[in-house]
Amino acid sequence: MSIAISERAREELRTMGVGGASFLRITVVTGGCSGHTYSAGVDSSLGENDITVYEDGDFRAVADAESASYLEGLDIDYSEDLIQSGFRFNNPNAAKACGCGASFQV
Repeated sequence: MSIAISERAREELRTMGVGGASFLRITVVTGGCSGHTYSAGVDSSLGENDITVYEDGDFRAVADAESASYLEGLDIDYSEDLIQSGFRFNNPNAAKACGCGASFQV
């Protein structure tokens, strides 16, 4: 399993508390106009079906096994655009995405 997290996104995630015992949890859920959307947050409790999808020192990203199946090759970046600042999820496996970029279809 391999995802990439840009240095800018890592910096922003560290300000949110990711590092050490706390990690980024990424979940793919049903929703949005294209069928699937990402949910992400800081967590510190691992489940038995969790998979580490990114690790660099004390910085980790974790997903449950079902969500991980959608994340191979995912690139996470952070942008401070005037119109829409925030995290960007670029998934090369997405066959289609909605116009706002918040959901995808595989």
